[in-house]
Amino acid sequence: MRNFKKRSVIIILLVAVFMAVAPDSKKSLADIYKGGHVRFVPEIVLDDNSMPEDIFFNSPVSVTSDNKGNIYICDYRANDIKKFDSSGRFIKVIGREGQGPGEFSWPFEAVFAKDRLIVWDMRNRRLCALTPEGEFIKALKITGETGRPQKMRALPNGDVVIGFEKIYFGQPDKPQDYLIEIYSPELKPKKTVYSHEIWRNRYIRGDFGLANVPQPFAPLVYWDVSPEGKIIIGYSAQYEINIYDSFGQKFSSFTRPHKKVKVTAEDKKQHFEGMTFSSGGVIKQGAPDFIIKNTKFPKYKPVFNTLLVDSEGNILIHVYPKNKKEMYRYFDAFGPEGNFIATVQVRGDVLFLSSPRIKIENRAFWLIKTGGDELVKVIKYGISD
Repeated sequence: MRNFKKRSVIIILLVAVFMAVAPDSKKSLADIYKGGHVRFVPEIVLDDNSMPEDIFFNSPVSVTSDNKGNIYICDYRANDIKKFDSSGRFIKVIGREGQGPGEFSWPFEAVFAKDRLIVWDMRNRRLCALTPEGEFIKALKITGETGRPQKMRALPNGDVVIGFEKIYFGQPDKPQDYLIEIYSPELKPKKTVYSHEIWRNRYIRGDFGLANVPQPFAPLVYWDVSPEGKIIIGYSAQYEINIYDSFGQKFSSFTRPHKKVKVTAEDKKQHFEGMTFSSGGVIKQGAPDFIIKNTKFPKYKPVFNTLLVDSEGNILIHVYPKNKKEMYRYFDAFGPEGNFIATVQVRGDVLFLSSPRIKIENRAFWLIKTGGDELVKVIKYGISD
């Protein structure tokens, strides 16, 4: 029996891995969506018992896979990447804590671009390119002028699409800039595809130091990449989705009618009640006065808070519902060209969740689950009707 620490409950929908499916053995995903509902079926479960006795999951945060189906799990507090084969058999640990080549300080996001594993090494503020075996190739320093990587996706030609959020600390009246850029496999910037101002946070300096004040229900930029290399982008202030080619040229867009959902007094109350802060060494529930003073609520919620593309190129949008009980229970499905398929209900216990690391590949995704006295579990789910 292994020893492990008690952990709080966190459920995050993360990057998918490859799953071999004969094309004629199952319905297409589009046909499943037309039926109006989906279920997520567990297929592989990884936990501490899946690895040697001296290796543990600490804080796994994102998952990616290579073209052979090998699985790479970024364990950011362990400062390493754990590698498994396509069946979930443990292979090796890649990296260790440090600042040198092949070392990490909070590897937070990874993507496989052809024969290279690209890693966002957060506290070292760099992008690293590695071989599938974890051998160091090169690194690119990420400065404050560049911004902070929020999401990465690979294009079929080996280029990498990266969403950067540029923050202006200490300027509370200046929004963040969100940029979507294409980088070569050699980590050279090639093109800025898209940019938009966002108000995710206000950054305030005062006697308390520097604090970020979340701006609830602010419209944000959501995007994903299709298997063919299209870049699908939406700014959630309106229901308009733009489609770019792999060279960063916009060639089409589509819209859908939508009724705005008001931000209620209950929404505001729950936003502040969900916070905690320290005062005199005591942890208190709720928000301090300076947070309340600098929080601005819009009249209406943004249209959506998730955009992702499945392995057939279908575009999935999670729209804010009027009924909170339906949150993450429904999503809108569109074909690759933007033709509306259906509004789809999610059945079962696993919800359609929002995270910058969500990705569906070959009808599968990964969910990372921790809670109570249970081991951390990294679970692969298939999509079914």
